[in-house]
Amino acid sequence: MQPSCSACWAQTSFSSKFATGSTAGAELTRTRFRNGCSTNQLQRPLYNSVNLNKRCITLDLSDPDGVALFKRLVAHADFVAENFSPRVMGNLGLDYESLTQLKPDLVMASLSAYGAVGPWAHVPGIGGTIEPSSGMSALLGYPGGHPQNSGQMYPDPVAGLCGFAALALALLHRDRYGEGQYIDLSMQEANFTFIGNEWLEYAATGVVPGPQGNRHPKHAPHGIFPAAGSDQWLAISVTSEEAFATLARILDFAAQTWGDEAQRKADELRLEQQIAQRTALFDKHELSARLLANGIAAAPVLDASELVDEPSLRERGTMVEVDHPEAGKLWQLALPALLSKTPGGVTRPAPLQGQHSAEVFSTLAALSESEYGDLVERGLSGTGPTGKASVANQA
Repeated sequence: MQPSCSACWAQTSFSSKFATGSTAGAELTRTRFRNGCSTNQLQRPLYNSVNLNKRCITLDLSDPDGVALFKRLVAHADFVAENFSPRVMGNLGLDYESLTQLKPDLVMASLSAYGAVGPWAHVPGIGGTIEPSSGMSALLGYPGGHPQNSGQMYPDPVAGLCGFAALALALLHRDRYGEGQYIDLSMQEANFTFIGNEWLEYAATGVVPGPQGNRHPKHAPHGIFPAAGSDQWLAISVTSEEAFATLARILDFAAQTWGDEAQRKADELRLEQQIAQRTALFDKHELSARLLANGIAAAPVLDASELVDEPSLRERGTMVEVDHPEAGKLWQLALPALLSKTPGGVTRPAPLQGQHSAEVFSTLAALSESEYGDLVERGLSGTGPTGKASVANQA
């Protein structure tokens, strides 16, 4: 059976890994510089999580023969996705204009820090610098404190998911009208969409919103509170007078002391301190369940180990156990959506470096075994790192 979609994919960081997530049925071939990744990197949880179901080839694109072979693969691809700095693909002769000479209806997505054109086009960036430049860091932290980053390289998956949506739309357009197109996606702009409320607030009032910590602009209490045990927490959000009265009853403090919502906001720190004294006496799961049963929004704060063991995630098939030949058995995230007609799923672990080079070159480029052996001998393909440097081509 033919795959629903196939792709060639040149990549250096993980925003485009999310853009090309393959648990939904596409056949994805991941192109790496042979010396671009060590075995230790392949064993990392992140690599193995976002590269499920994919095939991996190695190809040195600093060599004209490597570029020529990549072009032969592109002829079989529905789309190409890459997230080099904007000048790299052009320097290699693999820009959109060049590739459409081979396949006129090709869809190509370029995910870069600040877009392929514009005054910041050649400014390098990573998740840790995109958060500040997109306005997110100015909203993270606590009132009166300095801006903070999330610590999770959050912009990478945000840009990747926006890239996935753009690719899906472009492929739909091609199916309807027979024409491909180029997608220029800026990580900064993708993440700017997440601060739309704050931008509109400034546009309407002239007031620049600042960090709020865990608080809500209107409601109180709204935050993260300690629970019994070491480093145990739960989230509580109260949005009505009725809910506040219920919370006061469950935690055994006088609701009338705090008046209405406006008064609670005015004295929020003291209110939070009193609630924290009470919640610290409860198990986070038991208190969360009790609050939920009484109509109050609440949830335990779960760490990574608790999420892996969460029964609902396993029962729904969101967390699946994957056996990787080097990393071993690990619980990993599958497709976080249950599709009734095309459910997708995990069919194979993340690939080893260059694991599918011989297979892909033989199937799609009609390369013979001896021709592939010559590529390996010259360091243009194969498995594992080589001493040949190609860092200049990734800059």
